[in-house]
Amino acid sequence: MKNRFLILLGMFPFHIFSQETHIREVLDGVIQVAQTKSLYREKVNWEVVTDSMYQLSSDAKDIPALAPAFNYLLEVLQDEHGRIFYNHQPIAYYYSGELKEHQKAFDMDIYQQVQSGAIYPFRAELIDARIGYVRIVGLGMGDNEEMARNIQDEVCRLRNAGADRWIIDLRYNGGGNMNPMVEGLAAIIGDGPSGGAAGVLPADDVTWEIINGDFYNHGYSIRLPNTCSYDSLPKVAVLTSLYTASSGEAVAVVFKGRARTRFFGGNTLGMVTGTNWEVINDQLAISISVNYYRDRKGKVYQKYVDVDEEITYPFDPQTLMDPCVQQSVSWLLQD
Repeated sequence: MKNRFLILLGMFPFHIFSQETHIREVLDGVIQVAQTKSLYREKVNWEVVTDSMYQLSSDAKDIPALAPAFNYLLEVLQDEHGRIFYNHQPIAYYYSGELKEHQKAFDMDIYQQVQSGAIYPFRAELIDARIGYVRIVGLGMGDNEEMARNIQDEVCRLRNAGADRWIIDLRYNGGGNMNPMVEGLAAIIGDGPSGGAAGVLPADDVTWEIINGDFYNHGYSIRLPNTCSYDSLPKVAVLTSLYTASSGEAVAVVFKGRARTRFFGGNTLGMVTGTNWEVINDQLAISISVNYYRDRKGKVYQKYVDVDEEITYPFDPQTLMDPCVQQSVSWLLQD
């Protein structure tokens, strides 16, 4: 009988048991992060969710086969900003397919152009001898110092050329990495609290501030050497659109509540949640919504970032002085 047991055991190599254990550990790791960190964690029944994810992954032999369970998790959470990555590529996400009321004019072709970064690139120009125009586009992961310096150098060039008031154009910013964006604009924004994000618990909150010309995101700072500054707070027009998304919206919130600041254009897309980055193992990472953006006055943005003056305009990469920019210039030159 003993020999028979050993023969049967030999038919199931240990690496199969090890592999199945590994897959369950990965699944449990993702569930644990979502259950303890998700902004929407209190809206779901975790016993039901866990059982359903186990059922969806019962035949999984490798991590990619867990995608149905991961997609189910994001759907249950209703987290359209969440992603789960396998070898740095998304294998799970959720989109309801329904446009909210303020998104009815959404055009996928324009959105894809904005996301590509090729049609509407970074741009910095002097308008009317004293207005600095800076178009901030989405930035991905990379050399934060280099990306921030590219922005700061153009800001300082325009500052030295006579710019004493600014247009910060975020209409073509699809998100990515807010840190170099804000660091590059820190001289314009000015020192002091600049907002953050609010979660379910105080431990989920994040603070943003600018200290001595450097942007600090909950303690993290690029700390780029400052090469230009202002003695007083310059006037700023911030332009946003339906295609301003994610970290682009975070940059917009940095300017909300700032003195001598006015918003023009359209309400933003509505991906107004901060996301985490939790590494499960060397192949898998989870990024889910953990808090809502909050401005320096304490206002929390749960739908979108609004504007003071709603202005429609054509999306034309060849035109700088569109109606939105023209109205901003008129306001900036009022005093």
